[in-house]
Amino acid sequence: MKGIYKKAALVLFAGLFLLFLSGCSGKNVFSAETGFYYSSDQGHTYGDSTKEYEVGESVYMKVQYKVTSNDNKDKPTQVKVTLSIPKVKHVDAKYMDGQIITPKYDATKNVTTYTFTALASKESKVEEAVFEFIPNDVGSITMQLVYDDNVESNYDRQSTLKFVNAVE
Repeated sequence: MKGIYKKAALVLFAGLFLLFLSGCSGKNVFSAETGFYYSSDQGHTYGDSTKEYEVGESVYMKVQYKVTSNDNKDKPTQVKVTLSIPKVKHVDAKYMDGQIITPKYDATKNVTTYTFTALASKESKVEEAVFEFIPNDVGSITMQLVYDDNVESNYDRQSTLKFVNAVE
């Protein structure tokens, strides 16, 4: 009987040891935080509430993002971030330091896409980018912010705006 308990304890210990080792695989794990903020005063102040925007009226939007990793490297990992906005005309996009973010426009899908970089490290800081665009069609749109394959897809975010006809 003692032999069975001894074998069971050994199997249990071996299983726990393997479980411990699998948790220490050294895999770099990323997480992200994202916020969409809108301005009603031409980009002077931003809030997290949205409103209806008239077609032809500029929309000022700030995206805040932060990507962290469990890696202790001195150099941060670059993570590609892609923001897709349908039914708009690009006006301006830049990082907060003034560096321009160049958009790509797909005329077939009527979608403007911005690709920019987040720096991921154990002690990342919040980064920001500001976008100005003009709605070119009435209706609701859903913007999508997608992180590259380093970051799990459950950290990707969406934000919805409504565009209406101009009031005369």
